[in-house]
Amino acid sequence: MILFNLLTLSAPRAHAVTHLVLTERLATDVFVDEAIANHRLLSDGRVGTEPLYRVLFLTKALLYRRIEQLLQEQFPGNDFRIYATPVTQVNEAEAERVRRLCLA
Repeated sequence: MILFNLLTLSAPRAHAVTHLVLTERLATDVFVDEAIANHRLLSDGRVGTEPLYRVLFLTKALLYRRIEQLLQEQFPGNDFRIYATPVTQVNEAEAERVRRLCLA
């Protein structure tokens, strides 16, 4: 299992990704962190901030590439930053929910 993380500067895209992942049965629950501060170094050396939206969900590791391809198809030219964190332990009820996710 993995914790799939997607970062975007767009609230509408974050919500569209959430809808897509759920309706494609790639996750059972999706969480969106709304407008967290993204601090970054600007080209002039100053530190700037901008709102960032994080979409995260638990899924099967085997679905990572499928999700990545689906996002590229549905959101061409997106600003997404995507990464996954391995999940080594999870309670049995959550593990069973993830096991039932679609692989077709």
